[in-house]
Amino acid sequence: MKNRYLSPNELAVMLVLWNAGRALSRPEILAEIEISDWNPNSIHLILNNLIEKGFVKVSGIARCGKGYGRTYEAVRSQISYGAGLALSVMPDGGDADSVVDMVSAMVKEAGVDSDTILRLEEMLRKYRREIDKEG
Repeated sequence: MKNRYLSPNELAVMLVLWNAGRALSRPEILAEIEISDWNPNSIHLILNNLIEKGFVKVSGIARCGKGYGRTYEAVRSQISYGAGLALSVMPDGGDADSVVDMVSAMVKEAGVDSDTILRLEEMLRKYRREIDKEG
């Protein structure tokens, strides 16, 4: 998926959804927003923008006060969004050499241990097998 930047208000909504780990109604989202100058009426527009960008989907209906309302859940993960942001600032938009350099830098910056390196190696072997099957 091509990375799309999120506005500060969109990111605030996504952080609520990512932290909840489940579908939320508009009132539940608004209750968790930590922006002091938030206009609660703008939540409709923000959620529609997030749906259009492929970050959120309507997942069902839930009781909201005396009525019913839609619930929303994250489609794109926080990790996926972060990876897209990192790639968007890379020279050449994240060509093969840039990806290798970025992963190397992330491993060094995070100070990963040998168990994590083993997990990364297994993940890479898995992806290699998938690519070999396709090609």
